Amino acid sequence: MLNDKLLPAWTERDRLAVLRSYRVLDTPPEPAFDDLVQLAVRACWTPMALISLIDERRQWFKAEVGLGVRETPLDRSICLTAMLQPGLTIVPDLTEDPRFARNPLVAGEPHLRFYAGAVLRTPDGVPLGALCVLDFVPRRLTEDQVDTLQLLARQVMSHLEHRRAIAERDEKLEASHQIEQRQSLLVRELHHRVKNTLATVQALVGATGRSAGSFDAFYRSFSNRITSLAKTHNLLTEDYWQTAPLREIALTELKPFAESRQPRFMLLGPPVDLAADLAVPVGMALHELTTNAVRYGALSVSEGYVELRWNVTEDHGVRKLHLEWNECGGPPVNQPQHQGFGSTLLQRVLPMQCNAEVEVQYETQGLRFRMDAPLIDQRLVPAY
Repeated sequence: MLNDKLLPAWTERDRLAVLRSYRVLDTPPEPAFDDLVQLAVRACWTPMALISLIDERRQWFKAEVGLGVRETPLDRSICLTAMLQPGLTIVPDLTEDPRFARNPLVAGEPHLRFYAGAVLRTPDGVPLGALCVLDFVPRRLTEDQVDTLQLLARQVMSHLEHRRAIAERDEKLEASHQIEQRQSLLVRELHHRVKNTLATVQALVGATGRSAGSFDAFYRSFSNRITSLAKTHNLLTEDYWQTAPLREIALTELKPFAESRQPRFMLLGPPVDLAADLAVPVGMALHELTTNAVRYGALSVSEGYVELRWNVTEDHGVRKLHLEWNECGGPPVNQPQHQGFGSTLLQRVLPMQCNAEVEVQYETQGLRFRMDAPLIDQRLVPAY
């Protein structure tokens, strides 16, 4: 379709991109364009007029009078040829022009004979199609009719430019509205998360203080728990405080044991993203389980290892996270004589905060922890 001498400034790919930027293809009829083809018919005394836009495999008519269709294949398009010519293309008798004599609309129904088309060209000189008039008999146009057809073609382009400007304005307004809405939701979620975090830290101070035997022990335990909480929050922050991958939460606790020659842990489960209100307590629970395993359980000896399994189930339309922590190869396990912060978190906090069902078994071969908690699927702040 390119003529290097006449149209060196664009390629067909560029032209199609420009055409689509007007967002006009396959839109409903609009009075502004319908009026222009009516004026073209009256000014040129022809039974037919079209605003033809040349797409990749078809010519589509934004407005038409007399033809009765909204599009035709490109092999029937006379405007395709006219679009590549400078100025106005006039063919007094299509049957006598070798370019169009075999066109199906000329050789067959509706037996077109006359064509005159003014190029629809963008301000940058890219042709989009043509405003054309047609007749069933050979004829010519007067000089006034030629001028009028070209004027109407310029009006078509003015309407297309105006239409595109409105569409771009509306898109920017909608994008701005979405950004404002997202920022508002993000501030609300951040406020909610900060309040929850402060409450969690306050609970950690009290619980750690009650279970610690000395200031040094309190400092170590509290610092480690705050560090674990910060790691989970870091994962949430990367997703605007929304969700954190369960596998990444587990790895933040067990990663120190990943470099051992002998495997010390196994993570078995599908990709699962946890909402913030579930990710934080689950992260803390895994921290307590890991800390306990390092001090007293499977990770306290070189031959011990931990197996963490999870999957997602559905119960009466509610999606639930099923998680199991199993320790093997460690020293014999006994029921603890008193309940510390870790036991309280696993057996009391998780059920209250996450509506979870939990089970802790102190079996001789290793600690077993099992949890079923409802998954929160709705994101407060939409994804980009």
